[in-house]
Amino acid sequence: MFKGMTLRKKIAVLMTVSVVLIAVSVWALIYRSEKAKLIENNSVMLSRYLDSFADAAGKDGLSGVKKIVEVWGKIYPEGRITVINTMGDVVLDNKTETKELDNHYKRPEVMEAFASGGASEIRFSKTQDEWLNYMARRVVFPGEPGTSMVIRLSFPIEKLKELGWSMGKSFLYSLELLLLLVWGGAYWMLRSLMRPLNSLSRAAETIAEGGSARFPITDDPEIQTLSNALNSMSDSLKLSVSEARESKEEISLLVEKIPIGIVLIDEKRKIRYINKAAAVLCGYLDALPGRGASIEVVLPCEDMCKQLDKPDGTELVSTLGHNAKKIEMTTLSITKGRLIIMQDLTEKVRLEDARRDFFIDAGHEFQTPLTVIRMGLELLRSSDSELSDEDVKSLNSMIQQQERISGLVDDLMFLVKLDVEPLKKGMGDVDVSELGKDVAAEAEMIPGVEKIDFSCTFPKDCSVIKGRYDDLKRALFNLVENAVKYVNSSREDGGKVDFSIRDRGDAYEIIVDDNGPGVAEGEEESIFDRFRRGDAHRARSGEKTGGYGLGLSIARRIAERHGGTLELAESKLGGAMFRMQLPKA
Repeated sequence: MFKGMTLRKKIAVLMTVSVVLIAVSVWALIYRSEKAKLIENNSVMLSRYLDSFADAAGKDGLSGVKKIVEVWGKIYPEGRITVINTMGDVVLDNKTETKELDNHYKRPEVMEAFASGGASEIRFSKTQDEWLNYMARRVVFPGEPGTSMVIRLSFPIEKLKELGWSMGKSFLYSLELLLLLVWGGAYWMLRSLMRPLNSLSRAAETIAEGGSARFPITDDPEIQTLSNALNSMSDSLKLSVSEARESKEEISLLVEKIPIGIVLIDEKRKIRYINKAAAVLCGYLDALPGRGASIEVVLPCEDMCKQLDKPDGTELVSTLGHNAKKIEMTTLSITKGRLIIMQDLTEKVRLEDARRDFFIDAGHEFQTPLTVIRMGLELLRSSDSELSDEDVKSLNSMIQQQERISGLVDDLMFLVKLDVEPLKKGMGDVDVSELGKDVAAEAEMIPGVEKIDFSCTFPKDCSVIKGRYDDLKRALFNLVENAVKYVNSSREDGGKVDFSIRDRGDAYEIIVDDNGPGVAEGEEESIFDRFRRGDAHRARSGEKTGGYGLGLSIARRIAERHGGTLELAESKLGGAMFRMQLPKA
């Protein structure tokens, strides 16, 4: 009802309803009071006439009553008189023939009058079909002996209501006049009240349309307080809008300058924003796609469109055509739509392919001369010519260096294979207990292992995971070999290496812990980088020829390919502890 009304109309309606409710309540109270008075007066009147009827009955009997009935009927035509004997029979009634009336002995007022001498009652009469005010009295009619009868007078309550209503008409006329006065006063008050509010509204509309305005000054202190608050809010809003505009310009300039494509789309996949880099990646070299354009039409290939149907993530997509590109596409859901980030990795992928091809080609090229060198050194060492101890020592040193270079080439080739070869190739069930035992047996062949305390702990029950046995064995051997090497290089005696495999519920935890020199602070992650040379802290005997080579990098890469992790943890033996987690099948 009030939804489409203005504030002025709402106030006017509320005031009118309030006045009407108050007036009706007052009228109801007055009417109720007047009605009670009328009934009371009527009861007094009936009582007086009843006295007259009783006197007449006492003197002249029933004939005396009939004389007064004629007079009373003319004065109060709505009134009724009934005379009832002790048997309950009606012997006189001025409205109906007595023979047509039923027995009245059980009427409440009749029974009480016979019992106590008098009674009064307001009740509904089924005979008259209306509410009546009854007044009854017991009278002894003359005779030998005298006869007791009840004279009962009644008057309709409805006639009293009509009288009350006629009395209330004047009040209703006064109410109409009062309403007119209220409406007039409300109109004047609302006009005075709404004038400054209308001025405030016009000023707010001007500000909303982008114009400049000040909220008006009024004599009303409350309205003036509101105006001051709105002026302060307007100043703050202008400052916020100015700052937001500047920030938007800065962000827009920044987004335009970065070489990464950014596209913002809504829930219906319509473009809300696209920068120049994204437009170029999508093939729009001269102009940006219009705001509201469908993103499926703008994206250069179907695979990028399919990415929009997938959950948030990153995927490398290849475009088609003469100028095919490798685009890394990342999608991110936001409050209203999605953010698409595109980066051209064509050159990076090309360089990565070239690097991989270089390592593969170089590895093959290195292996041939290294094999020839090894064969020549072996032949020279095993020849029948007499060699001095110094010559044999030099040959052994050269063979060791050849083995070291060959191992480095093997590691490089293996890293390349890990990057390009699918993991599923060669996958099978691997018993980690048997794997650990094989690694421990091979570790017994490491030079210097006999000088240290090398302990192993493996699960006794069946402990199977899915993986590539040779890769996992290489990763664990790299960790054990790394520990043995650095313990031997730093301790003359008391060296210790702990190699254990434990069941952790949903994964197996492989621990290789030692009491060697440990890892320098700040190098916890860098030791897993390829070709990373470690600090002298973990170099052999303090010489700066140490380093981690490719062994740890290979071990971590193998763990990650199997869905696991490899990290450096706090050592319980005081050196370095490497912890590998491999998920169960």
